[in-house]
Amino acid sequence: MRSTQYWKLLLLLPILLNMSCKKFLDVSSSNQVLEETMFENGEGIRVAVNGVYKMLSATELYGRNLSYGVISAMGYNYDINNIPYDYREAARFNWEVSTAQASMEQIWQSAYRTLANCNNIIQAVEARDTSFFAESANEKNMILGEMYGVRAMLHFDLLRIFCPAPVTGFAGPAIPYVKKYPETQPERLTMPAVFTNIINDLGQSRTLLEKIDTIYLRTVMRSAVGRIRNPGSWIPLAQGDFFNFRAERMNYFAATGLLARVYLYKGDYEQAFQHAKVVYDAHKRNWFTWTSSIYQGQITDVDYIYTKRPDELVLSFANGQNYNNYDAQIQSSGIANQFYRIPQAYMSKLFEGDMDDYRIVGWYNRYADERYITWMRPKGNSYNATSMAAQQGPLLPVMRFTEMYHIIIEYHIRQGNIPEAVAIFNTLRTNRGAKAKISDAVNGQELMEKLVKDIIRETLTEGQTFFLFKRLNRNIFNGNNDIIMAPEDWFAPLPASETNYLL
Repeated sequence: MRSTQYWKLLLLLPILLNMSCKKFLDVSSSNQVLEETMFENGEGIRVAVNGVYKMLSATELYGRNLSYGVISAMGYNYDINNIPYDYREAARFNWEVSTAQASMEQIWQSAYRTLANCNNIIQAVEARDTSFFAESANEKNMILGEMYGVRAMLHFDLLRIFCPAPVTGFAGPAIPYVKKYPETQPERLTMPAVFTNIINDLGQSRTLLEKIDTIYLRTVMRSAVGRIRNPGSWIPLAQGDFFNFRAERMNYFAATGLLARVYLYKGDYEQAFQHAKVVYDAHKRNWFTWTSSIYQGQITDVDYIYTKRPDELVLSFANGQNYNNYDAQIQSSGIANQFYRIPQAYMSKLFEGDMDDYRIVGWYNRYADERYITWMRPKGNSYNATSMAAQQGPLLPVMRFTEMYHIIIEYHIRQGNIPEAVAIFNTLRTNRGAKAKISDAVNGQELMEKLVKDIIRETLTEGQTFFLFKRLNRNIFNGNNDIIMAPEDWFAPLPASETNYLL
């Protein structure tokens, strides 16, 4: 059996290795002294928190692998013959192949490094009195709420990747749920135990963040330019930008929406509905608003398209190198513009009967290179193209309020409330430019088929399609013949480096 040194290396990496703030790096080579120096004042803790978001936004996690990268490839959002070689075998679910294993190893290691930093921050913050922080209890609660939420989110995505879906009845050993720093030999918990920890952490997160985002920072949270960084317009805060741009950090509505996502995946549809409705109701009160039709696809100039729909984002991370990272992958085959193409046959089938839907009219570059412009650098050099690139280019969407529509629609379908489901569904479709109305005469199975396709339309190339089919235990739609999934295809084995010593 391997020693615990690997976990010590993985989990004890200092936060500062991921920072650009070098003044702390000169203090000492000792991790213990370094951490004591880092956390000796509130500013150091802020730097550490920002470091966690930097790690989340890196290509190893939501900056590629968990967005347009390997997870979208596994959901067959692309022609898998035209994806980076590192992802191809993962998309074929050939888990014994080294390239498939490498992508999963990268996700695993990066996630647990980030979790180690979360736990280190949580322990440091919990040990301090509110007087330690410049903004007293508000700052302490905000930091703790964010880190608890991030901790739950990462464990949940690891669970979705490395374990069978709950719909299969699996209740055996799943993944380690790491809640302390350092943790040198974490124990694998059963799936029910992991879910309990995820739900508890998200519950604690939303409790801590509720007053922060609905009272203390209400003006920021209710405004699109407060929630998402915009170089041309923002809300100046006396407290500083650490308290700004709330949708680019874990927040109350994100924690609530993630609880809805978790409960849906778990199969607890009532709880999923109740939590989704909190975010949905906030949207109905104009906390989150629909992107104007002009900026979705009602205009022919692609420079005007809001590629990330920032007004709708409940949670997003950001990476200023997004375009460069995406371009590098497209060119990595040595053949210009080869990778990440979405075949027209796939899109025609996905949007069958709704070819006026903005999600194909506005986002699918069918005539040029068959890619989704969500991740593409604007080709023009107009003021609008430059503005869109600066504001939206770095964004890494994790959740929009439209996901709450989908959860509520599915709940009503499962309850047999077809008219209610249809009414909400038609509202969503109308705001996405689809002219055809769904009839109340539709049956539940037909409506569920439409819902599945709409979820794909809404999150195409953003890393959610694979998890959709896994949750439902359905073969994967690829625009032609569905990909027939064997039970062992659905989850990546734990990385080989872990299985020698995990309990």
